Amino acid sequence: MEDESQPNARSGPAVSVAIPCYNEEAAIASVVDEWRRELPGAEIVVFDNNSTDAGSCRAAERGARVVPVPRQGKGWVVRRIFDELADRDAVVMIDGDGTYPASAVGPLLGAVLEGRADMAVGIRRPVSEAGRPAMSPVRGLGNLLIGSAFHLLVGPGTSDLLSGYRVFSPRAMRTMCLRSEGFEIETELAGEAVGRGLRVFEAEVPYRPRAAGTSSKLRALRDGLRILAMILRLSLRLRPWRPLLLVSAALAAVAAGTGDDVAWAAAVIVFLAAVLSAAVVLARREAIGEVR
Repeated sequence: MEDESQPNARSGPAVSVAIPCYNEEAAIASVVDEWRRELPGAEIVVFDNNSTDAGSCRAAERGARVVPVPRQGKGWVVRRIFDELADRDAVVMIDGDGTYPASAVGPLLGAVLEGRADMAVGIRRPVSEAGRPAMSPVRGLGNLLIGSAFHLLVGPGTSDLLSGYRVFSPRAMRTMCLRSEGFEIETELAGEAVGRGLRVFEAEVPYRPRAAGTSSKLRALRDGLRILAMILRLSLRLRPWRPLLLVSAALAAVAAGTGDDVAWAAAVIVFLAAVLSAAVVLARREAIGEVR
C-alpha cells in the first residue's frame, strides 16, 4: 500500500511548500495552517535554522515536516531546500513571518506546473494593516537601489529582486548552482536565472506587515553590502564588460575634465578590455550552445 503522507504517492503533482524559519514561533503555526488550507495536497516543510524559540515545535504540532539546517544563514537554508526537494514537480518558497498570503500562489504555481516558467516570482505590493506599514520607506528605497544596480550590471532580472515568494520548477532546482550563505541568496537566484536562460514569470502579490511578535533578521548595512558584492560577482561572471565600461566611462570623464593623457590612455585600455571580454563570453556561449 502506498503511503499517502508522501508527496510522490498522491495522484496530483508533487508540490512542496518550503518555509525557511529562524525564531518565528509567533507566526509559524498560523503560516502552516494558512498554507494547509490553500494547498491541502501539498507537503509543508519548515527548514529550521537554529531557532532558539519553540517555532519548530509549533510547526510540527500543526503537521509540518521540520528539517533542521545547522549552518546559519538563509543561503544555507535555500541550498538545503534545493537538495531536499529536488524531485518535486514544484516547490513554493515563502518566509515564515506571515508576510506572504497563500491565496496569491495560484498564478505563480500555475505558471510552473503548466510548463510556462522555471521560476515564478511574487512581486511585492506592500499593504498596511491596522496602521502598520508592511515596508519602511528606507527598505523600499534600498530595494529600488539594489534592483537598479542589478539591472545596470547584470541585466533585467526580476522586477522585485529580493522577493521571498517564489515557485521553482524541477529544471530550476537541478540547474541552479547556489553558493550564497546569507540574504544575498535572492540576488543569486536572479543571477542564476539570467545566466542559465531560465524562464521567469512574475505576478503581483500583497505584502503584509510581519506577524506581531516577529522581527526582521535582515541587517540593512551588513546584508546590503553582501547583496551588492553578489551583484558585482554576478556581473564579472556573466556580463564582465558592463563594469569595465563603467570604469572606462569614469576614466574618460576624469580625462575630459583634467586633460590628463594618462587617464585617456587608461580609459581606452579598459574600453578595449570590455570589448574583448564581451567577445570571449559570446564565444564561450556559442561553444556550449547558449546562444539560440
